[in-house]
Amino acid sequence: MKYKLSDKTITILDHIVFVAEKTAKTVQFCFKKGVKQYYITPKKDLLVSFNLDKRINFDYPIANLKTFLAKAKKEIDSEKWIADKDKLLLPDKDDIKLFEGKKVVQTLDFTHQDITTAISLSKFKYINIMGVNKKCVFRYQNHFNNWWFDDGNKKVINKGKCSRKFRYVLERTKIKLLPNDYKLICRDEVLQFKLKHLNYYFLPEVSWQRQSVKDWVFANAQVTDKHLIALYKSKGFM
Repeated sequence: MKYKLSDKTITILDHIVFVAEKTAKTVQFCFKKGVKQYYITPKKDLLVSFNLDKRINFDYPIANLKTFLAKAKKEIDSEKWIADKDKLLLPDKDDIKLFEGKKVVQTLDFTHQDITTAISLSKFKYINIMGVNKKCVFRYQNHFNNWWFDDGNKKVINKGKCSRKFRYVLERTKIKLLPNDYKLICRDEVLQFKLKHLNYYFLPEVSWQRQSVKDWVFANAQVTDKHLIALYKSKGFM
């Protein structure tokens, strides 16, 4: 039994390799019987799901997705397996539930421009996705001191209004998405970037909701000595 892969599916698989190979080293994948497909990184901090254009009627494991794609293979054959499925690291039902089953906290727009901005702000290590004072913001920062420290070195982008308090911290370089406009769905301890049937689920570095979202700690609130304040101001630290 044979199955022909569409150009759209090949593009998604190529991008899975691009997103995952830094941490996965070898990207393992398995086509599962049906329409919906999943990939998970070895650290289980990223899950990718997508739909095929048409149903596949057999499982087809791939030990090295990058090598498979390099051979420009667009047709797979159920009689010619190239890997043992039982030896691959594949997402199970519990893994999928960990990402997909979380309660929705807030839905935001994450546009192609936001992706471009995240790439360009290379001097910042993290993006804070926040709902504070009834406003949604993306706040780029480095967090040298702690997660709540504000040294004044930041970039804040307003994203409209919201009714909840929340904050997720995601490493900026992880935002490697295909160039499109996405819906960013903030779930309990999970960030989902959704484009039609294509979904990227990230586990953030840290996250808080409701009362656990606290005030930021500013450098000028911690320094009281007037001579030290004058020195810091002269150096541009305050």
